[in-house]
Amino acid sequence: MSEINPTDLKTIRSDFLDTQRLRITQNAVMKNGIKKAITNERAIENSSFNFSIDVDSNKVMNQKHSGRCWMFSGLNFVRFLIEKKHNLKDMELSPDYLFFYDKLERGNYFYNNIVKTAAKPLSDREVMFLLATPQEDGGDWPLLTNLIEKYGLVPNELMPETTPAWNTTEINQMYNRKLDKDAMKLRDLVNSNASDTKIKSVIRQLNQENYRVLSICFGTPPEKFTYEYRDKNKKYHTTGEVTPLEFYKKFADINLDDYVELMNLPGGGYKYNQTYGIELCNNVVGGRNIRYLNVPMHDMRRMVIDQLKDDEPVWFACDVLQEWNNPAGLLSLKVYDWKRSFGISLGKDKATRVQYRESMPTHAMLICGVDLHDNEPTKWKVQNSWGDKPGHKGYFIMDNSWMDQYTYNTVVNKKYLTDTERAAYEKAEINLPYWTAMLSD
Repeated sequence: MSEINPTDLKTIRSDFLDTQRLRITQNAVMKNGIKKAITNERAIENSSFNFSIDVDSNKVMNQKHSGRCWMFSGLNFVRFLIEKKHNLKDMELSPDYLFFYDKLERGNYFYNNIVKTAAKPLSDREVMFLLATPQEDGGDWPLLTNLIEKYGLVPNELMPETTPAWNTTEINQMYNRKLDKDAMKLRDLVNSNASDTKIKSVIRQLNQENYRVLSICFGTPPEKFTYEYRDKNKKYHTTGEVTPLEFYKKFADINLDDYVELMNLPGGGYKYNQTYGIELCNNVVGGRNIRYLNVPMHDMRRMVIDQLKDDEPVWFACDVLQEWNNPAGLLSLKVYDWKRSFGISLGKDKATRVQYRESMPTHAMLICGVDLHDNEPTKWKVQNSWGDKPGHKGYFIMDNSWMDQYTYNTVVNKKYLTDTERAAYEKAEINLPYWTAMLSD
């Protein structure tokens, strides 16, 4: 083992105190904090909020203190297509409605996996993974499609946000405690050779309890409703009485099977034009699993631009906490000068960052525009779900170099895939382990 030598420490201290540039940085950081003190104001000043292709300027939503970015951005995508079809503006779909069923389904998914692994000891890595977080807020595009295709959609005013949905700390703590306790009961049943009929009966009872808990926190989902609205021309419309599933199928009229999720992860053993899945990463028993097609970034950009040119935004997942300035709404590798300020260089190549857990998909948003110069992108317009305070009324600017380094997944219509890419997507996927860093939040 190598210790810090007191003599070396004295020299290091002296060198630091003798470097005027570092002392100036020290004063600024101690008073203002790291990012505020080392912000490159010129990078912010040069980030014009104008785009040659601009698709969506809807009022942004606010997920508040919850990890529902994947759901908010997905619903923002769906609502854009609904608005386009029905000549609407700023309608909102209910995240609370889908969140209710996501929590309910995740509980049932957890129970099924606990039964499946009941013969393994509590020290088993898979069992420990399940018990560590029985359910959580985070998700991915396929998990959203599972919910929509099973439960449909409702307008936000019919099941608005509640306090437990806005701040999920309390519900997650309580719910996970309950699920862990339920796991003990199910493991005991399996290991005492209880019949399948008995185990399924207990799971039904536990799901009934979960429904009660979630109804108290989020409200009770409507079975039928009538949606009345006026379009941009003030013309009155009504859907008549519909179920949430009928509302999705008739009013939204979107085929989610048309969309595929792309991944960009160069090197590290990940092959391009190969599909990947992730074990134990679902929310609905029998639902579609995560399925990524790994493609080079230039191909991902090509497909994103093609979809934007056809007047459709693009759902994407990235590591938003890397090199971002929240007040300015800027995602850029130039926004902070680590080398000049601290005398250090941060970051690795993209694949190594994932392998070392420095970076992973942590947030989902919507790409709503792009600025093209000589047919090459320079920056992208991004719709966030953190309310209208940060950035440009809730919209961010993502420069092209940041997209290359910190964007991991996008969802595009499969019509934009080449024949080679589509054939690759249809091949059997390679399943990544459940502890992979590519597990989206």
